[in-house]
Amino acid sequence: MTRSLLIVTSLQKKRDIKALNIIRKFKKELNWEPLSSFLIDEKVWAYAIDQKGYDPKKVFCHPDVLLNNSKAIIYYRGLCGLSLKAAKDYLGSIESLEEGKGKLGPEKALKIARIFNTFISSIIKNSTKWTIKNGYRTIIATLGITLDGVMRNNIGTLAEDRIRAMVIEWIGDNSLFLLPQIEGETLLDTTKIFKIKDNIIMKFSSEPDISFIRDDQLLAVIEIKGGTDPAGALERYGAAKKSFESAIQKSPRCENFYLSAVFTKELIDRIERDRLVHKRFDIIELLDDPTAREKFFRELFHHTLRAIS
Repeated sequence: MTRSLLIVTSLQKKRDIKALNIIRKFKKELNWEPLSSFLIDEKVWAYAIDQKGYDPKKVFCHPDVLLNNSKAIIYYRGLCGLSLKAAKDYLGSIESLEEGKGKLGPEKALKIARIFNTFISSIIKNSTKWTIKNGYRTIIATLGITLDGVMRNNIGTLAEDRIRAMVIEWIGDNSLFLLPQIEGETLLDTTKIFKIKDNIIMKFSSEPDISFIRDDQLLAVIEIKGGTDPAGALERYGAAKKSFESAIQKSPRCENFYLSAVFTKELIDRIERDRLVHKRFDIIELLDDPTAREKFFRELFHHTLRAIS
């Protein structure tokens, strides 16, 4: 539901319509000759421009349009049906350009235009009665695919924030905080180091996500992977595994906790073979089920940290 809400909210920003308006308002005369210099198929041009009468700059990409405003890239990328991830394979990072923040030079603009025109020519050539309306539908579909991938990553970040907030709330409810004095979650965004009972230091960082230290000895680390795409489960664990290996090297008695929104059979098998994870917990269960939360906190703060009886 969270991903759906974020996608709908993002689509409501109408970036595709804004990009199209940029293209519409571009009044400078464009030189399309020779078509081959822009990798435009002559037969496709004859169909779309001469026969259908479409405005050339709404069908094909000209580098001058991109140099005028790089936000127009998102329109042409959509016509090509290229997700942001797929476009990066051909063009490198263009996300900042689509947001109007990056610097675009003539050579890069020509390269982008040629690649887009290659895709557009192929799509039109191999489609039955292609129309500009078909192109607009492709743009919307492409934006949805791109946003879905982006939001999957954002959901991972949201999960990390929710778990950290949950830990802070539990520690506060059990009166384990020594420093700083915490009220609810108000210091979550500004405070990264906490001192809790029995001289234990809790740290929030990017790697590991949460760590517990006493007298310079690493007691436990928690890695949180909230991504919901099963295909990326092993990749996400691979990133966490590096953190676990580093923790064991620093302190052989350190216990590693792996929190994930997805546990595939392959992932569980890998975790059991590696023997780096002390305990694994399902993020969805932790957020939704009080019994699962209590089991997690009991394992962490009683059995591992010995901070509660």
